[in-house]
Order: sequence, then structure tokens, then C-alpha cells
Amino acid sequence: MNAPHPRTGFPARRARVVSGAGDEELFETKGSPPAVAGPPSSRGPGGGSAATVAPASPGPDGHRNPALLLDLVSGAQTLADSLDLLVAASAGHIARTAGIEVGCGLVLQQPKRSPALSGTSEEVLRLLGWERGSAEGPVTDVLSGGHPVAVLQRNGDFRWRQYSGRLQSAGYGSALAVRLPLDAGVQREQIFPAEADPRRMTAALAFFAPDAKAFPLQVIAEARGFATLAARSLHMAIDMHTARSLATDLHSALDSRTSINVACGVIMAQNRCSYEEAFAILAKASSHRNIKVRKVAEGILERLPEGAPQPHFGR
Repeated sequence: MNAPHPRTGFPARRARVVSGAGDEELFETKGSPPAVAGPPSSRGPGGGSAATVAPASPGPDGHRNPALLLDLVSGAQTLADSLDLLVAASAGHIARTAGIEVGCGLVLQQPKRSPALSGTSEEVLRLLGWERGSAEGPVTDVLSGGHPVAVLQRNGDFRWRQYSGRLQSAGYGSALAVRLPLDAGVQREQIFPAEADPRRMTAALAFFAPDAKAFPLQVIAEARGFATLAARSLHMAIDMHTARSLATDLHSALDSRTSINVACGVIMAQNRCSYEEAFAILAKASSHRNIKVRKVAEGILERLPEGAPQPHFGR
């Protein structure tokens, strides 16, 4: 004999679920299908190209090939561009797994910086921004270091009462948040500043769907598997953008140093003084006029008969 149908607004059961990637606490219905992970795809939302990824075949241990990466760098001038690519690829992949349209957002917390947000729509960005301000919701839970997955699949969830209301107001009935393991098994030499080290960052993907029960165990398991791929890809993108930024800063510093050194040489010739004395003259002028030493040096060089010398770094 069948059991009575549970009341609306409460889970049919609360269960500890093991999906192969670890333990997670979920609220699920009895009709949920078994957790089966499938391969990621390279198509973005609506069939368009997002971030490129080769078909993922499970290895001997049943996990995806760790050498696979999403292409979050090609055409991405900034880290924000890479985050947009990752969000588009994630939304497309989970939409195909769930068989419905989903919205996707990403939160990246970086040391000494404001969190970076990316989303597939303005509504998703507003939800992420509201959750960041109120510190209530599934993304907050996974970023706090608890369970790697948090799911809201019904109205009036007693864990996040205010968030549930905001979710419904935005037109969504389900939310799924998955933490990205940026620090998982990555060996890294200390060549970048500590604040640019992805292992010191935390990130999470959030998926939103209009259905009240849009994320069964199959979709949750697939989202967790995809999160590992996304984390590796994001780690690589962060490294690439950090390297570009450092290269730009270094080039600028070398150009600046050239101007200062040549200006010091001019002052040394005019005043028959040492390099230290010449630099002190530049520094005093910089302080008195409240401009950078480089600007003072460039002003001196522009008055030379042959003009300012051109740096040749990188030629």
C-alpha cells in the first residue's frame, strides 16, 4: 500500500547520499532517479559555442580524464571574460543533463579583492548579489566550507526563508550550488603573488531552474563531476591572466626605469654629480610637484634636442 503523499513545502525524506565523489547532505524526493554522471559537452546555451572541451571518457578509476580542460582563455582579455565563458559552458552542460533551461552564476572570492560575480542573466546576478549581502543561501553554504553541494528544490525551505522568497520572486523554483575545488591536488611554484594563488581563492557555481524539482540526484552528480573540470580550467585561466598582468607590469616598470636612468644621466652631466645625487634631485622635484618620478624624468627627456629615447624591451 502506498504511503500518503507528503505535504507540499516539505521534503519527502532527508538523506545522506554518496555519489562516488564524496558525501553530501541533500533533500530529495522518493522519485529521484539514481545518480549517474555523464560526459561534458562543448556546446553553450542555445547550441552556441561556449568553452571548448573534448569528450570526457572515464579513466580506470571511473573519473574523467584529468588532462581535459575547458578553454577559458582564447578570446578572453580579462579574468571576467573567462568567468563569462565558464558560466556559459556550465549552464549549457547542466541544461542538457536536466533536459530543461537553466540559469547559471559563479562567485569567485579572492584575497584582498571584492568577490567576482558572473551570470547568464541580470536576474541571476541580482540573486547572487542579494545572497552575498544577506549571507543566506546555497552559495553561501558551499563557500563557507561545509558540504560541497547545497540544493533548494521546494518552496518555503526552512533553512533559507528569505532566500526562498527571493528565488520565487525571480521566477525560479530550484537552486543548486556546487563548490569548485580550486585547491584540489594542484602543485604550484610560488612565482605569483600570494593573493593571485587560486588555492587561496574559493569559488562556486550556482544553477537555477523554474521547476520546483529540477535537480534530481542524476543532475547533482553530474554537476559535481563537472565542477572538478571547471575548477581545473578556472585554475589555469587565473594563472594565465595573472601571468599576463605581471608581464604587463614588468614591461611598464622596465620602461619607467629606462626613462629615470637616462634622466639621471642628463642631470649627472649637467651638475657633475653622482647617480644617487641625480636621483635625489628627481625625487625632490617629484615630491614638490606631487607627480611620479617617471613623469619628472620624461619631462626632462622631452626637452632634449633629439627627444626622449625609445625603450627597446621586447624587440
